Order: sequence, then C-alpha cells, then structure tokens
Amino acid sequence: MTSTPAPASAPLSAKADAVNRAARTFVQGLLTDVAIAALPVVFDAVSGWDGAFTRDYWTVVGVSVLKTVGVATVSYFMRLRSTPPGQPAA
Repeated sequence: MTSTPAPASAPLSAKADAVNRAARTFVQGLLTDVAIAALPVVFDAVSGWDGAFTRDYWTVVGVSVLKTVGVATVSYFMRLRSTPPGQPAA
C-alpha cells in the first residue's frame, strides 16, 4: 500500500505570514503572561502571603502584557523586513 504525498500548499504572502507569526508570538507571550499572573496566586495559597492582587501585582501583570503586545508587533514588522528563504518578499 503506497500513499501519495499531499501537494505542497502555496506559500503565504509576506503580509499573511507576518500576521501568522505575530499572532503565534502573541499567543505564546500571553501564555507566559498568564503564568506570571498565576504564580503569586499559587504562592499565596501555599505560604499565606497577602501580596496577590495588590496594585504592584497588577502593575507587573500589565507591564508583562504590554511587553507581549510589543514583541508581537516587532515580530510582525521584522517578518515584513526580513524574508525567510523560500518565502515571498513583501
């Protein structure tokens, strides 16, 4: 029994690829931000620390999310400027 390989799909346009990469970067960063937000809650449950959900806590979470938005934006523009091998230029 032989199987035929699936035909190769056409490469994405530079803009579509940039959006795809930026979205993946955003989701990955957001997962990291959720982990950062959850750590104080877990620490509070284990140790009795009362620092969770303070103004400082939300400042750290907010800065972390802003960092994620910034990194995703940079990812988008870097892909538009730098074409990977085998991908169409912008």
